[in-house]
Amino acid sequence: MRLRPLSVNGIEFDALLSENRGYSSDVPDYAVESGYSVSDNISIKPMVLEITGHLTNTPVTWASHGTGRVDEVVAQLENLYYSRQLVTVVTSTDVYPNMAIMSLTVPKDESNKTSRDIRMSLKEVTVVSAQVTTIPASYARGGDTGAGAGTSGTGNKSGSLGGTSGDTAESGRKESEKKASILYNLLN
Repeated sequence: MRLRPLSVNGIEFDALLSENRGYSSDVPDYAVESGYSVSDNISIKPMVLEITGHLTNTPVTWASHGTGRVDEVVAQLENLYYSRQLVTVVTSTDVYPNMAIMSLTVPKDESNKTSRDIRMSLKEVTVVSAQVTTIPASYARGGDTGAGAGTSGTGNKSGSLGGTSGDTAESGRKESEKKASILYNLLN
């Protein structure tokens, strides 16, 4: 097996200093009358990958580069971060497709003028696709008779939306009087 350097979307680092995978899930709690909490679901969250890669202008083991290499790579990584595109991370042992860069830390101090230890935190993104299906006509019918299930809409029974609010209120009052109980109608 040939060892590969760390790469993020084809951008190669000189060394992988650390790689940490984090897994977590949500387990909701529901209180019940007996005073205990119960759980009935486990929701797995996307994996989080934290890596630290080393960059230098004078690599020892990989291809040679010029003196401005570190600044060029940092600019490329910043562009990836701001573009919000999904990236593929390749380490010496694993490949992580569909990763989103959550954080990018580029430390810069006087002791390391020609190299950087860049820390990145990435989250796995689950890519899904929509599926469309045809619903048979029998499901659009209501009850045992197979009659139309009706429609939804607004307006009065005649289907017109015009008129004043007084007309609508008056017709609504007359309809409710017709549907009132016998005892209510006797008292009125």
